[in-house]
Amino acid sequence: MSILDNIKRKLSDFSYNRRSKPPRSVVALNVKAAKSVGIIYRADSEESFELVKRYVKFLREYKIKVRTVGYFNENEIPDDVNPKLGFDYFCKKDLNFQLQPDCVVVDNFIDEQFDILIDVTVKEDEVLRGPVFFSKAKFKVGAGGKNTSEDLDLLITLKEGDGVRQLMKGVDHFLHLINTD
Repeated sequence: MSILDNIKRKLSDFSYNRRSKPPRSVVALNVKAAKSVGIIYRADSEESFELVKRYVKFLREYKIKVRTVGYFNENEIPDDVNPKLGFDYFCKKDLNFQLQPDCVVVDNFIDEQFDILIDVTVKEDEVLRGPVFFSKAKFKVGAGGKNTSEDLDLLITLKEGDGVRQLMKGVDHFLHLINTD
């Protein structure tokens, strides 16, 4: 890790720790009762990319409006990746000096009032923690055990060595269990 990267991480941590919670009302929803779902993930992870695509297809079978934002830890979005309906991406060049996304794609995602936001990161992620924190989603779900877990409303506990696949299974399981009657 370069000195510049280290400085950026420290600035990101400082900025993140000074934030104030955006106003929102938390509403626990069963996935079948949701009308809209937002998913944020690391698109440069092939496993995450494929699992998110499959989960979006599954959610759309329930007639749920789904929107995703994937982050590529590269200077440019790869040429073989084409944004399509509901799938948006951003990359390193879209980050400011504090590792916070500064682009229309992420701004629109944050402003959208999703019924459920799913954070598909299993490790600390300086880039994706901001959009998860600032999202106006009614119910935020993701992996527990991260420093940013306090930003989520439902935490999925993973065992040592578990990855995105186990997280997605847990998310789906618990979002079906929630009783909204």
